[in-house]
Amino acid sequence: MKNKRFAIIALMPLLFSCTGDLINPNYVKEMTVSGDEDFNVLQFTDIHWNYSTNIKQASAFLTNTVNEAKKRAGHIDLIEITGDSVLVANKKIATTLYDLVESWGIPWAFTFGNHDYEGEWSEAWMNNLVSSSKYEHALLPEDINKADKVDGFSNYVINVKRGDKVEWQIYNIDTHNLVEEGGSYDYDYIHPNQISWYEAQTDLAKENNGGQYVPSIAFFHIPPTDIYDFEKDGTLVGGIKDEKFCPGEHESDFVKTAKERNCRGMFFGHDHSNDIVWKKDNMVFGYGVKANTELYSTQKDGIDITGGAIYSLHKDTGKFDLEHLIIDYDAPEKGASTLTWKEVNL
Repeated sequence: MKNKRFAIIALMPLLFSCTGDLINPNYVKEMTVSGDEDFNVLQFTDIHWNYSTNIKQASAFLTNTVNEAKKRAGHIDLIEITGDSVLVANKKIATTLYDLVESWGIPWAFTFGNHDYEGEWSEAWMNNLVSSSKYEHALLPEDINKADKVDGFSNYVINVKRGDKVEWQIYNIDTHNLVEEGGSYDYDYIHPNQISWYEAQTDLAKENNGGQYVPSIAFFHIPPTDIYDFEKDGTLVGGIKDEKFCPGEHESDFVKTAKERNCRGMFFGHDHSNDIVWKKDNMVFGYGVKANTELYSTQKDGIDITGGAIYSLHKDTGKFDLEHLIIDYDAPEKGASTLTWKEVNL
């Protein structure tokens, strides 16, 4: 049965008629939650299902991680899949994965990663699959005809409401695939018109929130170049770094803009052996936890650093807890170990 703690509501176009393509209602979702409980988000990143994946084992691992997250947090309200869920696969493998995600009965959001383009499908086919009406709980807006002029497919915002108030905004941003520069290719980045879209969304929420920016968190796949600043000047929250950072070379003003607009956290994947997190200028910034061992991953003390990340968004305060749920991929029966950071954005 569908979780009845909250409802997903389509916003009325009249609310946005004066703002044009940047606030097209197709790219806004609402979730409502009642009571005093936290709104809990589980992030999966870099699942990487492919031709060599043991689907039975991989399915059991992901389902076990969802169940462990429910035990830890009490409930999970939203699953964020931040890119590279598949690579070098066929349509059957991709569909099997998203059928599994849908079977959990939890609303889920999807953003593209660079490897999601590498399979026996087109970008449009993948976009139409994960926004399909067959998936009752999928939040990616159906975008067959691309109803805005913003670069990328998976740019949308989820407004989390308690009563009539938007308490949190959860942004999903498309970091694309590769960008060509002088005959060579590099990882892509968050483009200027995506930042303009973000500004329009946050301005609207501010207008409807008594002139104050609503606290938000953002999910995407490829880290921005700001990661070097956070490593240099930020305060370490926790996690490990086990490989070099792999952002693109193009700088973006997204992080700077988001800080000015009350973004409390940004979380991504892409680097399989990093789950390190920092805090700087009242923003928490860093990696989720790789949700498979495909391609490569890392171990610590003989345990695979695989699992998911839980974000518990608190009522009214604009504060949240962060927990990295670590489950050994090859020995999930050992249960979960966790790295837990309370109200990390204080």
